[in-house]
Amino acid sequence: MTTNTPEILSLFKEQLNNQVASIVAAQSFETQGYGFAYWYLRNIGGMTDIEAKDQICDGGGDLGIDAIEIVDEKVVFYQFKNPKSIEKSIEAGEIDKMISGLELILSRKHASIANPELLSRLEEIYAFTPAGYEIVVAVSSLAEIPSDAEAKLDSFCQRNSGVAKDLFRWEFHNLENIHNRFYSANLPTLEATLDIALSRMPYMTKVGDHETYIFDLSGEYLAKLYDEYGEGILQQNVRMFEGDKGTNLAIAKTASSVEESKDFFHFNNGISIICDSATHKPFNNELSLERPQVVNGGQTMRILHRCYTQRSLEKGVHAVVRVITTGKDKQFASNVAVNLNNQTRVDNTFLRSNDPRIVQLLHSLSTLGYFLERRAGEIDAMLPEELQDLENKFGSPFSNHVIPLKDGMQAYVATYYGDPQLAKKDPAKIFTDDGGSFSKILQSDLTAEKFRDAYRLSRLVSAQVDQFKRLKRKRYSDESERRNTYIKEFGAFVGSGFPELDLAVPQISIFGMALLFEKNKVLGGGNLKEFVDKVSADPTEIWRGFIELIAVRSALGIEQSWPTLLKSGTFYRDAVAHLRAGWA
Repeated sequence: MTTNTPEILSLFKEQLNNQVASIVAAQSFETQGYGFAYWYLRNIGGMTDIEAKDQICDGGGDLGIDAIEIVDEKVVFYQFKNPKSIEKSIEAGEIDKMISGLELILSRKHASIANPELLSRLEEIYAFTPAGYEIVVAVSSLAEIPSDAEAKLDSFCQRNSGVAKDLFRWEFHNLENIHNRFYSANLPTLEATLDIALSRMPYMTKVGDHETYIFDLSGEYLAKLYDEYGEGILQQNVRMFEGDKGTNLAIAKTASSVEESKDFFHFNNGISIICDSATHKPFNNELSLERPQVVNGGQTMRILHRCYTQRSLEKGVHAVVRVITTGKDKQFASNVAVNLNNQTRVDNTFLRSNDPRIVQLLHSLSTLGYFLERRAGEIDAMLPEELQDLENKFGSPFSNHVIPLKDGMQAYVATYYGDPQLAKKDPAKIFTDDGGSFSKILQSDLTAEKFRDAYRLSRLVSAQVDQFKRLKRKRYSDESERRNTYIKEFGAFVGSGFPELDLAVPQISIFGMALLFEKNKVLGGGNLKEFVDKVSADPTEIWRGFIELIAVRSALGIEQSWPTLLKSGTFYRDAVAHLRAGWA
């Protein structure tokens, strides 16, 4: 099954353009480029709405850098281009602009020309020593990066890596890369019985409550299996396709080599499959699997399929296959998928999307009229008839009834769970127990009602911050005109915090909603639904909370900058303690 035909990529480009246009209209973004950056960070980067907006620094004074992400002590600089034509490439001059901007940043000569969003992101970088830097150029067309731009990026990375050699690296993602990463985890799930013809008797053992079968299959058999079922058989293989690089190149080389193909079995980790049950039929040596899913080895299957369609797959290629029966134990199945995929980095949201507790949250929210989108891009991949069924069930427009898992968990952690620092600074740790808090969060009296109300509050707070950002980007004749505009839009009381609004508000969403939640507990008796209903009609209380939080910095004599304070749990706790007396 060939997935990346020109026709499919043309349709994907059309879909992407429509989605970006819809995002720009819904979010009131100024440019299509800003909308594409937001789409990419949400759908490819797996970020929440608030996270994505916090990373973007696109606009005048961005120095060719559209967004900056800090992940695993690594800094990622993004440049996004969304040309109308599917064939149009990025211009080399755009890369020149980005490289010049990075040179200014590294020499700290950018302060007088960088926009406030970029300055805020850079301040976070200067607060620690990054373990590495990555430049990502993402273009929604099929053209490759110009050779002179490639040479300049290579030179820049080599020049600034020093003795570390790989301190700086760069990647180029075109439309095909983006398509692969977006769709590989978002296609319909396989519901079938799979009968596998074996060439020799399998090894079978039962440990605990679960059976394991181990055998080998030819590369051609695995390629044809993918050809028949496609991504449907890989839905619980949480790792998305990583493209033709690194290990995947090595897999393809071995599978296509006359000399090395006979050792593919020994070089490759193989395929791991879970299924409800497995039945071995010794007379015809067939293994029948109920509702199978490949949970590890998806990269191998995709590469074998590609080699097969390109007629380069050698006959001697064989891979080890392990089948594990789950007995329909969802928790066990989820744990297998997680533990077989935790050797290298995968978005933790994908790892936890099949957790039985998350699935139960999905069902509980549906009784309240909300659909839990457990994996980013899940709704965009649905067929029209599937969307129509959901609209019939939840209401139209369906988008008003959707809660993305990561966004909802971030809002719940900032409010009911009481840890805005985790929600703001380390959202990835929300979905892991290895140094994170996943099980603790799910055991913290989480209910569908709390989840819903926390998410609704986050949307209202985020909408006010977005409105402020739009006003902030306008041109004003002087600071008096800017101040009067803010007062007219948000209320006279914001004048007291005017000197710090431009620095604090763009990053205040998480701590702002946490403060409002605490304030409502003291003054409103803790009924968050009523509070959310109230501020949805009149957002004045949101801005009163913002101004109160901004005033604490001066009241407590704190000198740290807002980008630093709005990730500090200590600052938040001190702020609540200081304000609580006034609330009472």
